[in-house]
Amino acid sequence: MTMYGSNINVGTPVMTADGKELGKVKEVSGTCFKVVAPMQPDYWLGSDLASTMTGGIIHLTIDKEMLGEAKMDSPDHTGYHRHDN
Repeated sequence: MTMYGSNINVGTPVMTADGKELGKVKEVSGTCFKVVAPMQPDYWLGSDLASTMTGGIIHLTIDKEMLGEAKMDSPDHTGYHRHDN
């Protein structure tokens, strides 16, 4: 199922394109969602990074090595966002 940022729900697991589990959706605000990740601070991602949902898991369009650039401090688009490029 293609999602492109739609239907993101609290509690849904999040996985990178290269198969690394990041955590679960903690909150959704506008076009962003917050990931609660084990043993690290929570962070926001743009929902346009969500590619598909299969088996109840959100799969992102980026690999884990690109995650640092994609993280945002808040849902108000102050950080990197793919559609800002």
